[in-house]
This record gives sequence, C-alpha cells and structure tokens, in this order.
Amino acid sequence: MAHIKQRDFAVDIVKFFAVFLIINSHADIMYPKMSILATGGAIGDCLFLFVSGYTLFLGHSQNFGSYYKRRIKRIYPSVFAAIAFIHLITFNSNFNVSELWGGEFIVAIMVYYVLLFFIRKCAINHISKILGGVALITLLVYVWWFPYKYEVSEKGIYGITSLFRWIPYFAFMLMGAYMGKRSNSVVSIKEKTWLNFGGVMLCLLLFYGIQFLSKKYVFIAPIQIITLVPLFGIVVYFYKWCKSDFFLKLYQKSWGNKIIMFVSGICLESYLIQFALITDRMNNIWPFNILLIFSIIILCSYFVRCIARVFSQTFEDGDYNWKKVFSIY
Repeated sequence: MAHIKQRDFAVDIVKFFAVFLIINSHADIMYPKMSILATGGAIGDCLFLFVSGYTLFLGHSQNFGSYYKRRIKRIYPSVFAAIAFIHLITFNSNFNVSELWGGEFIVAIMVYYVLLFFIRKCAINHISKILGGVALITLLVYVWWFPYKYEVSEKGIYGITSLFRWIPYFAFMLMGAYMGKRSNSVVSIKEKTWLNFGGVMLCLLLFYGIQFLSKKYVFIAPIQIITLVPLFGIVVYFYKWCKSDFFLKLYQKSWGNKIIMFVSGICLESYLIQFALITDRMNNIWPFNILLIFSIIILCSYFVRCIARVFSQTFEDGDYNWKKVFSIY
C-alpha cells in the first residue's frame, strides 16, 4: 500500500472518529432516558476543523482564485446533493434559498478558508501570535457579550444557538494548518502512546467535569469558557495518540484501511444529512437502533457523495469518470 507513505494516516483516523462523534452529539432522541450519552459534538467539530486545516497547508501555494475555487468545488457539490437528498426523503417540496449556504458550519469553514489563505501568504511565521490573538478576542467577546455568563445552559457555549463558538473554533483549524505545515513524514511515536492517551483522558475529564459543575452550581457557569483549554488538549493529544503503532497497524491492514478511508471520506456528507435521518422511531430496540441509524447515515452519506461527484463532473470537460464517482474513498 504505497500511498500510506504519502499521507499522515492519523489524519484519516481522526476524521473517522469525528464522523461518529458528530452524529452521536445530535442523536439525543435516540437515547431513551439517557440523552446525556448524546455528546461529543464539540470534540467532533474541532477534530474535523483540525484535520481540514492540517490538509490545507500540505499543498502548493496558489493564487486566491484557484485556491478558493478548489474549496468551493469540494464543499458545495456535497451541499447541493445533500439538499436534494433531504428534500427527497422528507417529501418536502418547499425550498428555501438560504439552504444553499449549507448552514452555519459550512459558512464558518468558508470564512476560515479565506483567513487561512492570507495567513499562509502573509503571516506564515507568526501563527503562534495569531493563535494568541484569537484567544484574546475570544475572551473579550465572551466577557462583553456572551449570554451564558449569567445563566446555565444545557450545552453552554457549545449550544447550537451560540455563534460564539465559531470564534475560538478558528484556532483549531489554524493549529491543524500549522501542524500540517510542519509534517514531513509519518512517524511512529510508540514511546509516547500511553502518555498521549493519558492526556486525552485527563482533558476529557476536565472538559466534561467543568461543564457538569457549571450546570450544578450557577456561580461556576460564568467561567465555563475555560473548557476550551482541555478541548484544545483533547484534539492535540488525540491526534498524537492516533499516530501510535496500534493505529498504524490497523491502517495497514487491507480491511482496516478500506473502512477507515471510507468513513473518513464521507465526514462532510454525514454532517449535512444526519439531521434528516436521526429518529426515535426505533427506540424500542435500543441500543441496536444506534447501530442501525448510524449505519444508514454512513451509507446515505456515500450515496450523497456519489451524487456530488456526478454534479461536479457535469461542469468539467470530458466524459464522466464513473469509477471515481462510485469509489469508496
């Protein structure tokens, strides 16, 4: 498998886990009386952003037009395919033009791409200072504006109604870009495997512990912004842990590679369509409903990606490349 040497296998593994974390965070109605288990969304989002930034700086420098065109070509065929798919399965004939934007997550990513282009072009050697600036802006906006300072919210600063999180989330994409730029080859870190795993566990404990306390004790709620620190630790340590020999061996197995590449390859599409497929109609077979719905989302995401590839190739010269359209990754 010669292609393994040409890419950081940990990136694919991180995306693999991000898919399930993001889906699970929106599956609260699928956990009868145990909705607390429907979590991991913030972690999954940040892992996805980290990987997106990581791969962004691996390519050659381009002019802005060519660069942004590639981003649009990757993102929006999937957005349009997802819209068509969702309207088809929900029998909804009403179309809102705002759907074409793809939702706040897609809009945020497209804005991040613009910022990262100019950072790469003009301030590539000052990323640490920019990260510090993002942290400062995050703190100032939180202190001045953020409504959850004074009340306890179910999901705190990570709630779906909070646009605030897109400010600090940029730091995760920027850190991914920085680490991608520094990456030269796949390196095993066997001697640090348990250290990185321990780092993930400790940061998880702090991340969820602070949120739990902020819900139980109102006076703690205003300082829940500090959960961003262990969240950052989770992402970095998780990425490093995924570079261990255990995951490398799994990735090198033919079946392991196919599964990881397949699931990680539909990360975007799974995010776009999951809301239309999550249902409580199968809760009577819990926990098997979780496995069944997750599998349906994965398979439908592949279908949507195939549609997106057809749509994308329609506007290219030459015949359709059906092998590429139906490729599992």
